[in-house]
Amino acid sequence: MNAVHTTVLPVRWSDQDLNRHVNNARVVTLIEEARLSAIASWLGEDGVPDPAHPRVVVSLALDYLRSIDHGPELTARVWVSRVGRSSYTVAYELVQHGQVAARARTVLVQTDPATGRSTPLPDPVRAALEGVVVPEPEPEPEPDAVTVRA
Repeated sequence: MNAVHTTVLPVRWSDQDLNRHVNNARVVTLIEEARLSAIASWLGEDGVPDPAHPRVVVSLALDYLRSIDHGPELTARVWVSRVGRSSYTVAYELVQHGQVAARARTVLVQTDPATGRSTPLPDPVRAALEGVVVPEPEPEPEPDAVTVRA
């Protein structure tokens, strides 16, 4: 199992907006798809969403660096950057045309469905996640301006 999970994401025709690039809200959906693929790879059966032991996204940070187009392959690189008592952070890069088009981070928290409060990650989940933690890479220099195709 690789610590950095890589997956090709399908960019659907319906993901485009009037400017003919992927709509910003659809990028969040693509990140979710990448996360689900990565978690299944890292955790196996423990990664399958379970209403009896929910893990929920409590934070999402997303930087749009370049437009994402329909057609050319879009690859997601996904990794765990931190594991805490009841939460973990997943980092993402969406790459198209050989360049990072978006960079994101989500924090997921294990919750008790009866109370809605955080609860410690199950030991097997924590162990699996700790086994794939990678430090945050040095970020690429930010472009002077976002490149958007009109």
